[in-house]
Amino acid sequence: MTLSWILTGAGAGPIAGPRIRASVFSRSTDHGQPPRRACAREILPDRWRWRSLLPVTGRCPSCRVRIGPYLLLAELTAGFALAVTAARASSAWELAALVWLVLLAVPLAFIDVAVHRLPDQLTAAAFGGTLGLLAVAALTAHQPSHLGRAAIGAAALACLYLALSVIRPGDMGLGDAKLAASAGAALGWTSWQVLVSGTVIAFALAAVYGGALLALHRATRTSQLPLGPFIILGTLAAIAL
Repeated sequence: MTLSWILTGAGAGPIAGPRIRASVFSRSTDHGQPPRRACAREILPDRWRWRSLLPVTGRCPSCRVRIGPYLLLAELTAGFALAVTAARASSAWELAALVWLVLLAVPLAFIDVAVHRLPDQLTAAAFGGTLGLLAVAALTAHQPSHLGRAAIGAAALACLYLALSVIRPGDMGLGDAKLAASAGAALGWTSWQVLVSGTVIAFALAAVYGGALLALHRATRTSQLPLGPFIILGTLAAIAL
């Protein structure tokens, strides 16, 4: 893609910020608990997205409670991820698939950090939208082999994380396997090498982070780490390289 697409992707981060913040705030609840429907003064998340300057303040304009991640963190993360995908996409439909994945993966990463869970609604939407848009990309560009790789990559990565969640249920859960399906589709679409690289990078980053926490006595060997952010980082890194 051209420089204009990359700049557009970077600029879209602040635009998507309010929606990402509302999603993170709403869904950062413990397992079994319903999403938050309002802040302390019953201001609905739908109203936050449009009536406030959340990309600037990151807070509800009524009660001043922080909505989602720290100031500008969601906006900058989304902008960087969208710029990376815009730089690597080779067609408009492929870009649409990657943008869809990013806009759902970013809130998933923040939610996983906050409460160590990946909500089914977001992981299902990420997978369905990503694979569906990649299917359109394959049809319009006459690239059935790309779609085949995406489907195999999604299944392979989901099965890998599912097997690991069965073997070591304390280290990862089914949400990681569901998110891995979306990551596998995006990685497999690009190439087999990128699929392997993204998987290895994700595990390597998680291992480094876990090792650092152990060295700093911030965690023990039985502590559970949020793997969602590393799956997403590994995917972006492999696609970008």
